[in-house]
Amino acid sequence: MEPRLTDDLKNSIYDGMFANAFATLTGGVFLTGFALYLGMNDFMIGLVAAMPFMVTVFQLPAAYLAQKTGKRKQIAYWSATFARGLWLPILIATLLPIASGSMKLLVILALIFLSHSFVSVSYVSWLSWIAELVPEEIRGRFFSTRNMLCGAAGMIAMVAFGKLLDKLDGHTYGGLPIGFSITFISAVLFGMISLHFVNRISEPKHGSEMASPISIRMLVYLPFKERNFRNFLTFTFLWSFSVYVASPFFTLYFLRDLKFTYGFVALLGMLSAIADMVGMRVWGRISDTVKNKAVIRVSSWIAITLPLAWISARPESVVIPITLHIVGGGFWAGINLCTNNLLLKISPQEHRSSYISAFHIVGGLGSALGPIVAGYVLKSIGSLDLHLLSWHLFPIQVIFMASTLFRLLSFQLFKFVHEPEEVTVGQMVRILRSVRGLTMANGFNSLLHPFVEIAGQERKGES
Repeated sequence: MEPRLTDDLKNSIYDGMFANAFATLTGGVFLTGFALYLGMNDFMIGLVAAMPFMVTVFQLPAAYLAQKTGKRKQIAYWSATFARGLWLPILIATLLPIASGSMKLLVILALIFLSHSFVSVSYVSWLSWIAELVPEEIRGRFFSTRNMLCGAAGMIAMVAFGKLLDKLDGHTYGGLPIGFSITFISAVLFGMISLHFVNRISEPKHGSEMASPISIRMLVYLPFKERNFRNFLTFTFLWSFSVYVASPFFTLYFLRDLKFTYGFVALLGMLSAIADMVGMRVWGRISDTVKNKAVIRVSSWIAITLPLAWISARPESVVIPITLHIVGGGFWAGINLCTNNLLLKISPQEHRSSYISAFHIVGGLGSALGPIVAGYVLKSIGSLDLHLLSWHLFPIQVIFMASTLFRLLSFQLFKFVHEPEEVTVGQMVRILRSVRGLTMANGFNSLLHPFVEIAGQERKGES
C-alpha cells in the first residue's frame, strides 16, 4: 500500500472518531433529553427523529453537483462545517425572547432540520469520495476498523456527558441549561476537529463518475432502471419504515416510562458500543470471506425480535436492558456494516453517487415516515389503559410489537436482492467452520491493535 493511501486511511479514521463524538452528543439520548427539557410532545419528538431521514432528498442535487464538478471533498467539507456550526444557534435559540413557547420550538426545529440537511449533503459526497479512495479488497476490514473506533469515541462521549447531565440536571445559567450547553458546545468543538482531518485526506483527481456526466433527470432514473437495485430499494424502504417505527422511541421509553437515569442509559449505550466494536471486527472479517448478504440474513433475524423482547423490561429491570443492548449491538453491527458494503458492491462505479443518493433517499423516506406515524399513534393512544393478558402495556410497547411484525414481513423481500458471488447461510456456516481466526477473541484483540489491517496491507505492498 502506498504511504499516501495509508495516511489517508488513518486520517479518515481520526475524522470519523471526532465526527461520531459530535453525532453522539447531538443525537440519541442527548437530543431526546433536550426535547423533553423543551417540553416537546410525542409527535414532535417523532418529528425530530424523522428529520435526519426527511432531508435525504437533498442528496440528489448533491450527487448531481458532485458528479458534475468532481469536487466531492469540498462539498463534504463545507456542508459538514455548516451542519456542525448550527448547533450553537440551536442552543442560543432557547434564550429567544418569544412570548409563545410553540414559536420558540418551531425556530429550534427549523434549525435542527437545517443542520440535518447539511449533514445529508455532506454524507453522500463523502461516501462517494471515500468509496473510490479505499481499495475494494480491504474495504470490509477498513470500514469495520473505522466503525469500531468511531463507536469507541461515541461510547466515551456518551458515558462522560451522560454523567455530566445527571450531575447538572436542573442547573441553569442565564436561562440556559448548563448540562446541555456544555454538551452541545463540546459537540461543535469535536466536529471542527474532525474537519481538520477531513481536510488532510486526498481526493482522486479523475473520479470514474466524471467519465460521462449526465443530466439530473437521468441521475434520478438510473438506480431504478436496474432490476436488482430496484428490488434493493423496495426492501430498503419497507425495512427502514419497520425499524424506525420503534427505534427513535427507545430512548424516550428509557427516560420517561422506565425512569432510567441519563447515566444508566449512557452505560447501556457503552455496552452496546462495545458489542458493536467487537461485532464490526468479527463481521468485517466474515464478510470479506462470505460476502455481505449471508451476514445480513443471519443478523436481521435477531434485529426482528428485539423490539418484542423490550416489552418484558420493567422500571426495576437491569439484566434485560443490559442483555438486549449487548446482543443488539453485536448483531446490528453486522447489518450496518454489510448493508453499506452491499450498497457499494451492487452499485456500478460509474455514477455511483446517484445510486448512493437513491438508496439514502428511499431509505430515508421510510425512516422518516416510521417515527411520524408512530408519534401520531402514540399521541392518539397515550391516554388509554392498555393490557396484554395480565400485562399492563405502555403505549410505546404497542409500537414495539408493531415494529417486530413489520420487520418480519418486510424482510421477506430481501431474498429478491442478489449480490455477486453471494453464498447461502448454510454455505456460510460451512465456510466459517473451515476458516481459522474468526473468533470473538480476535475481535477483542483487534480493539488493542486498531491499525493492524492498514499496517499489514502496507507491509504486503512493500514486500
